[in-house]
Amino acid sequence: MSEFFVNDKYRVLECMASRQIPVKNEQVIKLSQQEIADILHFTKTKVNAIIGELKVNGYLVQLSARGKYSLTEKANAELKKMGSQEAEK
Repeated sequence: MSEFFVNDKYRVLECMASRQIPVKNEQVIKLSQQEIADILHFTKTKVNAIIGELKVNGYLVQLSARGKYSLTEKANAELKKMGSQEAEK
């Protein structure tokens, strides 16, 4: 597993990936940071920091100011790689 994704970052990314919906031929995540925090039992501050890191490092694109995100190809490739590593365990 990539060093960048140690536990909590992976959990946020996986949470978002599993809740994508199709909108105009694009996969969109329509969750607020508070909703993600509630799902994962994290604080909103922690989720905000993780989402900031995911955006800066090219794993996530924010589509609007109100909780719409899209995973990048880089994120999808990382999730696929980590999923296959989990399956091997």
